[in-house]
Amino acid sequence: METVFVPVEYKKPLSDEFMEKVAEISCNKVGIFTTIQYLNQLSQLEEFLKSKGKEVFIGNPTYRAVKKGQVLGCDVTSPLSVSKYVDCYIYLGSGYFHSISLSLELDKPIFQANPVTEIVNPVNQSEVERYKKLRKETISKAKKAKVYGILVCTKPGQYALGLAKELKKKIEAKGKKAYIFMFETLSPESLLDFPNIEAWVNTACPRIAIDDIERFDRPVINPGDL
Repeated sequence: METVFVPVEYKKPLSDEFMEKVAEISCNKVGIFTTIQYLNQLSQLEEFLKSKGKEVFIGNPTYRAVKKGQVLGCDVTSPLSVSKYVDCYIYLGSGYFHSISLSLELDKPIFQANPVTEIVNPVNQSEVERYKKLRKETISKAKKAKVYGILVCTKPGQYALGLAKELKKKIEAKGKKAYIFMFETLSPESLLDFPNIEAWVNTACPRIAIDDIERFDRPVINPGDL
């Protein structure tokens, strides 16, 4: 079936009061990023911050995102590409997942600037540390596994069978066993039917191995962790 993706844009311009709050962030070299619906506002924020004397960096994605400054659940390469130039990051958007995903990749301050509520806050560092600890423990457990299950989602935008086959070869090259499991919608309960699998490798949305990690009875890691 042919699938058409239509981006939905947030039309409301950012208020001066909101952008003033963002400009109060103390670092002068800032990287800014957002999701598809706020890209127009990102350029507005860029110009405002520059008018306040800040150096602003917007990265180019190198994975699945297609627009400058854009991030996806599975792709934070845009902000990562400018990491050596910035002292901190500003995420223009709602929700904490994208900010936490970036926090797991590097140790730099990240601020959440919500264009709807107009609240500006630093990302909760204790929450980031909790995820880092969980990730470390999960990888440690997954290292001990001898039999891996590789999860492949059939949904458009998440389907990565080619990657799964590559991971299978890498696992087997280490003398371990690996099996590929395909699904449309994943529930932790559905994996209980495969007790021989000692660890799961997730090639679908990385949130499964971050947000949902405590819902699984066995370690679930992403390809980068493997």
